[in-house]
Amino acid sequence: MGVLRLNDGMPISHEELKQHIHQSGFNAGERLRTQALEIIWNGIQLFRENKIRRYRSHKDKLIKKPLPSHQTSMGRYDQEPARVILISAICRAWMVCLDHEPTLNNKKEYDSAFMTFALHILALEGIGHIHKHLEEYWSIRKHEWLNNSTETEKWRLSGGSETNS
Repeated sequence: MGVLRLNDGMPISHEELKQHIHQSGFNAGERLRTQALEIIWNGIQLFRENKIRRYRSHKDKLIKKPLPSHQTSMGRYDQEPARVILISAICRAWMVCLDHEPTLNNKKEYDSAFMTFALHILALEGIGHIHKHLEEYWSIRKHEWLNNSTETEKWRLSGGSETNS
């Protein structure tokens, strides 16, 4: 994996994303890498659109407050739904290119290749606590899969295994 640089707080551009995918060592063909690029780029666009709370006026314009008397709550808006869109896109692109589920962490070792790949993209989009968010995403996904699955085989994702009972 090549040296990755952060671009001084600016969001990732399409060209930088293309270069990052190329440097990440996907063994897939050009068509699959292009498909992964478009999946992630669409996820980034949706993340950027949804990370800021906006309202629509009666003239169908995007505004920050519906009325001048509207009181918004103090603090930052919850960006979890937007973050899930972006993480899902990154995971989907990984599965399209490599044809297997990503592994988040290696026990007592360095981060996995997927974690390093996702870390760069998420950091450039201004997301903090990336390990925590990715692990939370995988635990919810695993729980939902187990609840909705009719298979009795073990399910292994992100280094853990569990039986469906």
